Amino acid sequence: MHFKVQQLIMKKITTILLLFISTILFGQLQQPVIPLLNVTGSARVSVKPDLGILNILVSELKPKMTDAIKALGEKSNHYNELLNKLGFNEKDIKTTSFAVSKNRFYRDNKYIDSGFVASQTIRLEFVYNQQLLQKIISEFSKSEKPIDFSFGFELSEELKQKVHSQIIEIAVNDANEKASIMVKAAKLKLVSIKTISYGSMGNNGGMELLDRSRKYTSAMASNDEMPSFNFTPNDLIFNGTVSIEWIIEMKK
Repeated sequence: MHFKVQQLIMKKITTILLLFISTILFGQLQQPVIPLLNVTGSARVSVKPDLGILNILVSELKPKMTDAIKALGEKSNHYNELLNKLGFNEKDIKTTSFAVSKNRFYRDNKYIDSGFVASQTIRLEFVYNQQLLQKIISEFSKSEKPIDFSFGFELSEELKQKVHSQIIEIAVNDANEKASIMVKAAKLKLVSIKTISYGSMGNNGGMELLDRSRKYTSAMASNDEMPSFNFTPNDLIFNGTVSIEWIIEMKK
């Protein structure tokens, strides 16, 4: 008897659940479908970098590890003194890497250990201008120790934010223009914006650098005193997208 009562209760619960689900589904089917238009606007901005990045690779090879580290420190201090002489602050001179490893080479079908290599990279950011870059190269050329260095170019945070704003504005205008053309051709009407999003999937910042090489061109002329170098950084090219979802309706 008790088992039959449980069966009856379960049947009633099942019936109620089925009615509830059917009501929800019916309500969803009765809701009108809102016509939408999805448009993606794009932007591309070319900008000259305003930061120069100086990288100095420092390395020393010595039979003993302690000697290699000591020699590396002495050489790095020498380079830091050159940068201080140029007017750069000590706190702006950064070490971006430091490593010590065995110096191994392959000969006669076997690896041979030949001392230790200590290395590090010194990085310095500076506001880019031709005169300062020339001054750095000129000072380095007088160094009693050879210097292995390179230059790169980037955007400062202030300029990066400015470019960011330009990309958003251009991309939104592009999306609006595309939407206007599409609804006019399809004889529709834009009602209101339902959603708007900046950037594509996997691109958290929304702004993407296209020209990652950051190359520069250089020209060298000689005179009686010092070689003269002229670096012209390539423009950095950024792009971004804005996606806008419009509610639309037929024109009356």
